[in-house]
Amino acid sequence: MSGIIGHLLILTAFVSCILSVFAFYRAAEYEHDGVDFFRLGKLLWGVMTVCLFSAWLLLIVLIATHQFQYNYVWAHSSLDLPFHFLFSASWEGQEGSFLLWIIMNCLMGFALLRWAAPDYRAPVMAVVAFCQVCLLTMIVGVKLGPIEIGSAPFATIAEANPDAPIFQSNPDFVPADGTGLNDLLQNYWMVIHPPMLFVGFTTMIAPFAFAVVALWKRQYVQWVRPALPWTLISVMC
Repeated sequence: MSGIIGHLLILTAFVSCILSVFAFYRAAEYEHDGVDFFRLGKLLWGVMTVCLFSAWLLLIVLIATHQFQYNYVWAHSSLDLPFHFLFSASWEGQEGSFLLWIIMNCLMGFALLRWAAPDYRAPVMAVVAFCQVCLLTMIVGVKLGPIEIGSAPFATIAEANPDAPIFQSNPDFVPADGTGLNDLLQNYWMVIHPPMLFVGFTTMIAPFAFAVVALWKRQYVQWVRPALPWTLISVMC
């Protein structure tokens, strides 16, 4: 049940983010109804953020309570890990790393909505939201026929390993323990390094978005001043 909830949260975030792209784009392109679409974009961004934070907290709970029926929990944690390593296991794998990065982008989006130059907020957020959609495809875990879009962090171990012999004989098999955290990662740097790394990735999206907007709006000089503070922040990070 928890896995289904996690899937739904990520899928809801994905759909909300796609809709926010169109809302912010409409706000940037059409002045007569731009305010309403901008508000809609902010609302959708908020819905996405709540869903993603909820999904991340759910993943942490599954790891902390040793729910080894889920592939991510089994692959990146074990019974003997202390809590700080169980917590960091939430971003040790690819799916968890992308989830952490996406959540940080959510916070960056709110910062841009609050402090970016007013004339640039809608177009910049359209670019940021589009980038967010691209990142979300990495964890949405949706199958379209033979094509699978992303790898969901809430897939069960049976779903992730359908051809394993154990699941042929016992579909409800749950491992007694996980494979654990990589020994090389079991130090305090593992707890703080990925978040610090993703802060740098996240802050770089702001000057990138301003640059794309400059090309989009053909404002090849005007964008520099409003983008400069965000560029300095990204350089410092």
